[in-house]
Amino acid sequence: MKYHQIEAFYQVMLTGSISKAAKNLGRTQPAVSMTISTLEDQLSTVLFDRHAGRITPRAEADVLFGQINPLMSQINDIRNQFGQLARVEVPRISIISSNNAGNHLVPAALAKIASQGQQLRLMIASSDAIISEMENQLHDIALTDEGRIEVLTGSSLFEAEVFEIPVYAVCPKGLLGNAGEVSIKSLTGMDISILYEENRTTHEIRTQLPPPRVEFSAYFPMACFSALHGGVAVVDSITCSTMQALTCNSLAVDYHPITDVRPARYYLIRSRYRQRSKVADQCYEALSKALHSHKPN
Repeated sequence: MKYHQIEAFYQVMLTGSISKAAKNLGRTQPAVSMTISTLEDQLSTVLFDRHAGRITPRAEADVLFGQINPLMSQINDIRNQFGQLARVEVPRISIISSNNAGNHLVPAALAKIASQGQQLRLMIASSDAIISEMENQLHDIALTDEGRIEVLTGSSLFEAEVFEIPVYAVCPKGLLGNAGEVSIKSLTGMDISILYEENRTTHEIRTQLPPPRVEFSAYFPMACFSALHGGVAVVDSITCSTMQALTCNSLAVDYHPITDVRPARYYLIRSRYRQRSKVADQCYEALSKALHSHKPN
């Protein structure tokens, strides 16, 4: 069970109505109804009898409510205590991204919109956390690479557009000679850096290479490390543009396309049940344009 499921169930039990629960939670009625249905599927039980637009708790719901009621009371007490503190205004457009995209691509794509006075909240999280928070409708837009959890493009809770980004070998200038494109096999024997195994994009590549000497959880520092220590970093095109922008091309490096690996996958995601706006559309379009610029011709 996830917290947003427990919270939705708790509010339905308190109010006796999905519509009233949705109002208390600041969500839509379909979103709360879907959350309750998903919770029932996960528990392999039916919590409510549904008839003529009304719901009636079953014995199973009473048992679950008795278990979570003390916990939710404690959480509400904590919220009330913190509610007495000074509140910070929450920007209207909330965007969350994985580390690699959040280093440069996201702020660069949205800089013009921000300069026009629009308030933005830009956050970074792991792929797993991003998917969980988008299921909970906590952000307007998300951009993530592949983590441990497969991103469901047909989710009922969010829309997801897939972008395939080319993979590159980044190394000190001249290390691989005058080669343009390279293969994974041609990198055998080199000091290779690649992301941790929980990243789905790089898992297949790791099976073809010896264990890396130094492991990283983010592309940008990994690429900089390899450039400064005579190694090769297996990254994607987004990392290459980030290096060029953030180092002002001060590092003497080569970027070699790798021909025999599948592209890295990125997912541009929008919540289905958050209110849409013209500015949110502009943000989405700006991010989509930035991602399209990295796709192969």
